[in-house]
Amino acid sequence: MEILLDASAIMAVIADEVEGEIVINYTKGAVIVSPNVIAFEIANALTKMMKKKIIDDREKIINLIKIFKQIPVKLVEVNLEKTLEIAWDHKIYAYDAYYLEVAKRLNLPLLTFDGEMKKIGRKIGIEILGGTYAGI
Repeated sequence: MEILLDASAIMAVIADEVEGEIVINYTKGAVIVSPNVIAFEIANALTKMMKKKIIDDREKIINLIKIFKQIPVKLVEVNLEKTLEIAWDHKIYAYDAYYLEVAKRLNLPLLTFDGEMKKIGRKIGIEILGGTYAGI
């Protein structure tokens, strides 16, 4: 079984957040899929944590990206035209629309803790995973 993970789901694991256990439970024995932009978004999330002083140690941020790189992720190209259609229709950023486009096109369940992405995903017919947590 393949499951598409967004950055909030992957960050929950590498940042050792409470939602990480949900991600681990859903992905046991599954193939993790994500758009090919995931590494950029994870790096951006880590620098955001640095700027907010959630991470205050240079070595820790480097170690977290090393943990991310150990996660076996099947990377998928995004269809930019379809991505922009989703972004336009729902007035969201392309980064969020990347996950929705790939999940919709490949008919994959999407594991996310992003409330808006859950709502839009359900609206466009994507199976949404992720429990009841509000997200990251």
